[in-house]
Amino acid sequence: MAALLHRYKTGEGQKIDCNLLSSQVSIMTHIAANYLISGWEARRWGTGHESIVPYQAFKTKDDKYLIVGAGNQNLFEILCKRISAEHLLEDSRYQDNQSRVENRESLIAALSEIFAQKEMSVWLETFEGYGLPYGPIQNMQQVFSDPQVLHNNMIQEFQHSTAGTVRVPGPAVKYSTINTSHCTAPPRLSEHTQQVLQGMLGYSDDKIQQLHQGGAIGILKDTENAG
Repeated sequence: MAALLHRYKTGEGQKIDCNLLSSQVSIMTHIAANYLISGWEARRWGTGHESIVPYQAFKTKDDKYLIVGAGNQNLFEILCKRISAEHLLEDSRYQDNQSRVENRESLIAALSEIFAQKEMSVWLETFEGYGLPYGPIQNMQQVFSDPQVLHNNMIQEFQHSTAGTVRVPGPAVKYSTINTSHCTAPPRLSEHTQQVLQGMLGYSDDKIQQLHQGGAIGILKDTENAG
């Protein structure tokens, strides 16, 4: 998008280099920054956050897992009040995030004991509407039967010539004036080869047949395309 905007403004195109290695390094964000700034080597924290506590999954009474993220002091206060654990706010070990990071083990143990006392549905209702980041860890069946996922039209369905009805995840981005729900089935091998070579590159029938006979390309016959 930046390159397109640059071309629009200057008329100048450019090569874009976006490789997997650089992408992976760039999304390490605070973990990479902690190392580059302070020399702290990364550790394994499970579902927990290296520098924010509490920010992880907690097991509920019905053996499900709830992610809760108290990313600042205000959110930590909301969390403690909603779970009736105001005594944690008075504990000097948890007075700010730095203290909570230093005393991670005792705080997580205390919170884990509390979350284990009630079912997931109770906790979801307890936190609803209070601005605290939270959510259940779900399996695929739960994800794609979730009311909000369904409301967001995140399941797209189409007919495939050989596989029949196929359902796939829909695009996350929705536009106000562009319909992103229209999609076509994944093409079979060589299904659009002739269409691309002729329609986009201007190849003649003879040229395409030469490439096909030489084994350079495949061409899907009409009967095969029809299934």
